[in-house]
Amino acid sequence: MANGADTRDRLGLSAGYEKLEAVLDLVNERGSRLTVPNKWGFEARPGGSVSSAQLAMTWSRRNEPSATLQLSSDVPPEHAAETLLDRTYGLIAAAFADRIIGRDGERDVTGGMLRLVSQRLDELYGGSFGQIIHGQSLPLISVDHLERDGPNPFLYHPRTGEVRSDFTGLVQQALARLIARKRLNKDGIDTELLATLFRELFSNTHLHARTDLDGALYRRSARGIVFALRPVDIPIEAFSGGLPTLREYIESMERHAARPRVEFLEVSVFDSGPGLAARAYGSPVPEQMSIAQEYGLVHRCFLKSITSVPNSAHGWGLPRVMLGLKSAGGFMRLRTGRLSLCKWFPPKITQPRVLDEDLAFLDVDGGTPKQHAHVVGAVFTILIPIGLGN
Repeated sequence: MANGADTRDRLGLSAGYEKLEAVLDLVNERGSRLTVPNKWGFEARPGGSVSSAQLAMTWSRRNEPSATLQLSSDVPPEHAAETLLDRTYGLIAAAFADRIIGRDGERDVTGGMLRLVSQRLDELYGGSFGQIIHGQSLPLISVDHLERDGPNPFLYHPRTGEVRSDFTGLVQQALARLIARKRLNKDGIDTELLATLFRELFSNTHLHARTDLDGALYRRSARGIVFALRPVDIPIEAFSGGLPTLREYIESMERHAARPRVEFLEVSVFDSGPGLAARAYGSPVPEQMSIAQEYGLVHRCFLKSITSVPNSAHGWGLPRVMLGLKSAGGFMRLRTGRLSLCKWFPPKITQPRVLDEDLAFLDVDGGTPKQHAHVVGAVFTILIPIGLGN
C-alpha cells in the first residue's frame, strides 16, 4: 500500500497461527506492506519460524517488484536490525523485500539492511554452531539470490553443490549443543532417524525450491532446515500455538511421560517453490479446483514411487518420512498451497509400517481438509518426543 502499513498487516508480539493465517488472507487479497516483530514469541512455537518465513515469501511474491517491509518498533532502534536478522523469519523477510523502510514508515534503509543480511548469511554459512544457534534453535538456510560463494556448506557439498548424502555428523553436533544445557540423555535419541528426516525432507525441498513450473529460476528463492529443542510442561495451551491437532497430540503424551515435562526435537523445512500440488499437477492450481482435488494431488506425493521428477532415484522421500514419523511417535504439519494438514502417531509403536490409513491427513483444525489462504512453497514441521522415560 502506498501510505503506511495497514494495521491488519502488523503482526504483534503475541500473534500466533490464527493471526498469521489472517494476514495471509489479506496478502492474497491486495497489495500489502508487511511489518513483523523484531522479537516474536511465535518463533519458539513448533514450526513458528518456518511458517513465518513462508508468510514473508508469500507476501514478497504477491507484491514484487515493490514488496515493502516496514521495520517494527518493538525494540530499541540500536538493536532492531540485529534482533530481527537473528531470526529466520526476519532474515527471509529482509532478503525477499524489494524495499525496506524504517519504523517511521518513510526512511529508506534498504542498503544498510541488505549489508547486515549479507553479514548474517556469512555467519550462517561459515560460522560455528555457537554463532548460528539462536536460543534453542539451529537454522540452516540457503538464500540463492544473495549467495556469492555457493550454497550453505552445512547442507551442500562445497565442491559438487549436491545435497549432502549424510547428515548424521551434523545432527550429532547439533544435538550436543542443543541438549547439553538441558542434561538430557543424548544416547537415547535416534540420531540415524533424525539424520534420515533431515536428508529426505531437505532433498525434497532442494528439488522444488528454486525453479517455477516452467523450469525458470525464481527472482528470489530460499530453502532451509530449522532444528530445535522444544521443551513443554504438560499440559500447556501456549505451546500448541492454537492448533487443535497439536494440542491433542501433546495431551496424548501424558499417558506415556514419566515426568510432567517432555522435550520435543523439531525438524522443520521450508522452500519457496510452487508447492506440492502445483508440482504434481504440472501447472498452477486453478482457483476453481476443489480442495478435495488439491488434497488428492498432495496425498499422491506420499505414495511410494510417485514423484514429479523423471528419475527413478526419486519418489521415496516422503514415504520414508512417514515411516520415521510413525516409528518415533511423532507429529507432522504440512502447509502448502491452500492446505494446512496434520498427522500424528502415539509413541512406542512396535514394528511400525506405513498403512493406508496412516496417509489420511487431517486439517489443522481437525476433520476433513478445508481451504486456507494460498501460500508459496511448502513447510514441513516434524516433532519427535524425547525423554519420555527419563
